[in-house]
Amino acid sequence: MIDEPLKHYFGHDSFRPLQREVIESVLQGTPSLAIFPTGAGKSLTYQLPAQLLPGTTLVIAPLISLIADQVESLRALDTPIPVGHLDSTLSPQERAETLELLRQGAFKIFYTSPESLANPALLSILKQLQISLAVVDEAHCISSWGQSFRPSYLYLPKLLRQLKPHATLALTATATRKTASEIRRHFKIKQKAQFNSPIHRPNLSFTIHPVSSDQRNAKLLDTLRGPHTLPAIVYVTRQEDTEQLSHFLTEHGFESRAFHAGMSNGSRKQVQAAFMDDLVEVIVCTIAFGMGVDKSNIRSVIHYHLPKSPEGWMQESGRAGRDGAPSQCTLLACGDDLITLKNFIHGAEIPPRSLTQLLEQLFSQGSECTLSPHQTRVQFDISPSTFSVIMAKLECSGAIRFTRSSWRYARAWPIAGQQFQLEHQAKSIQVALATLIEASDRVDTHALCEKLKLSHTLLWKHLHELADADEIKLIPSGWFWHYSIKKKPLNFIAKFTQEQSEWIQSEFAKLDEVVRIATSRACIARNLAKYFSHHDVPPCGHCSSCKKDKRPKTLPSATPDTPSETELREIQELLKEKAHRIHSTEQLTRFLCGIHSSRNRQYYLHHHKHFGLLARLPYTEVHAYAKVAIG
Repeated sequence: MIDEPLKHYFGHDSFRPLQREVIESVLQGTPSLAIFPTGAGKSLTYQLPAQLLPGTTLVIAPLISLIADQVESLRALDTPIPVGHLDSTLSPQERAETLELLRQGAFKIFYTSPESLANPALLSILKQLQISLAVVDEAHCISSWGQSFRPSYLYLPKLLRQLKPHATLALTATATRKTASEIRRHFKIKQKAQFNSPIHRPNLSFTIHPVSSDQRNAKLLDTLRGPHTLPAIVYVTRQEDTEQLSHFLTEHGFESRAFHAGMSNGSRKQVQAAFMDDLVEVIVCTIAFGMGVDKSNIRSVIHYHLPKSPEGWMQESGRAGRDGAPSQCTLLACGDDLITLKNFIHGAEIPPRSLTQLLEQLFSQGSECTLSPHQTRVQFDISPSTFSVIMAKLECSGAIRFTRSSWRYARAWPIAGQQFQLEHQAKSIQVALATLIEASDRVDTHALCEKLKLSHTLLWKHLHELADADEIKLIPSGWFWHYSIKKKPLNFIAKFTQEQSEWIQSEFAKLDEVVRIATSRACIARNLAKYFSHHDVPPCGHCSSCKKDKRPKTLPSATPDTPSETELREIQELLKEKAHRIHSTEQLTRFLCGIHSSRNRQYYLHHHKHFGLLARLPYTEVHAYAKVAIG
């Protein structure tokens, strides 16, 4: 039944392992989970059923780049599949046209992000369609406090129940037994409908080089200068390391570029495109680079620093050799990295006091609450990921409900050469628009609307219409979220603090597992597979361990020291200089450990000469020094 369509649509003569079983499960309407490593053919498990089932297949994916690649590949088939997508890259006109085509049932496969799925206009149309299959890609993102947790994924089970699809398919490249269980629970998938493709890929060779910090660059050069090692991805922990290391590689003859989340979208796209087109040999990046990067000929993935977990190690290594050719996965294992990685884990923690103050601010506004996500994160020095977790858990508990978002400030001016006319507008709108156009700086639209007794929503509707018509240039700022307050949650702080503590211990345990595998003399590939409950993987025969390379039982690391008298004086001088910027033990600790917190970024403290002054020391030790310094 499915072999002929496989050949007709995709040109394949046979299935890869477990693809047939997943497809048959989906066609029977069974909610299913497929755990397929990178390169194992996850996409086919929904693209083929989409052609065989009536109605529309809805694919929910987290990255725009991933969506763009899939849409392009489907349109390029010899027998193109009608495919559409809705994401932030579309213009208002393109969005309207896409929604209308979707309403008409013009697409067999429709891609969107979890955030876009909550859009009322899109959801309303989808409810009117026959959704044959709902696909949740990168399903591990639903795992609370997981490495790649996306709060928007928590809403997906409820939204999908409203759409009543014939079948649901969750997809991920890696999942521990616990993560797989959580995915199944959320999407009501039975254990027997979980399909685990073999995680071991014979074309990948794992190599571990125990190194001290001062040996690492030389070993990196040796590795990259080996045969068949380019193109390569080099993963590092900190954003600043990407720039420094990329410059170092360029000086030594490699065509290298840096990539990290702190770069502009345009710069990241440019670097990624150059790498995809083989104009760049080496990408030095944080884990911000990778998911959705469909480049088949990557010959090497090098972890310059220790990965945060076996999950990260496997996912990032899996980007090598997707064409099936032999490829290298190398770890430069240094014990000094553990301090930095553990400090980052501690840095994401929110103290109960700050959580209490945040909740008081939320629930003291009455039945409606408005907050600036940026200013709130800065005020309480909460990391963006932790703040998203808090708000998602509050909403999922029924304590709050998101109603809308808005901008507070606007700068606007006529585009040169355009005839900007106000006469056809209502009097209050004329006054408001004239005020904005004539102002030399941004205008507080909330205050302006209150003064003119004008609807804030109506004013912004006109502003966006004028901007879309290219009559004005509009720069909005001051993003606000609006919530209706339902009820104050009971025991939320205690429960959240407990979950946070369990997450910290879990992250420490994952780091310990990375170290255990890095120092074990057993087969590396087999050790990694066993972590994901694949116990039947034989020794690979070509990793460091199988080649009998000797490795020390402990990773090389520097002897820990204590802050010098000079450093202690510098901390006191810092507090005098930045007293209005650093006023809690946690804030000072994050600064001294070199952790890019919301507050540090807001006040550009990450550019201060003493940022990361004590980054070589464990967080708990630095916290003790900070507590004494703050007094």
